[in-house]
Amino acid sequence: MPKRLTLTEAQQQMLDLPAELTNEPIIITKDGQPVMAAMSYEHLTSLLETLEILSDTEFAEKLRESMAQADRGETISWEDAQKQLGQ
Repeated sequence: MPKRLTLTEAQQQMLDLPAELTNEPIIITKDGQPVMAAMSYEHLTSLLETLEILSDTEFAEKLRESMAQADRGETISWEDAQKQLGQ
């Protein structure tokens, strides 16, 4: 579960927050309700890249089908895949 800080706590700890954002975002609250999240720049860029990839509907459908095939055990060895690709 992400760490939660009040706006006041986040303000007081602003200089220390980057060191705490390495693993997961921090939820910042006001009057007990979440109002924003702080995350590392690396986490943000990774999230944006993932969203961009998944917004490609054709790719997302192929990914879902591939995951379903793997769940059904319909896989091949790395060596066989290389042979099929001519490598």
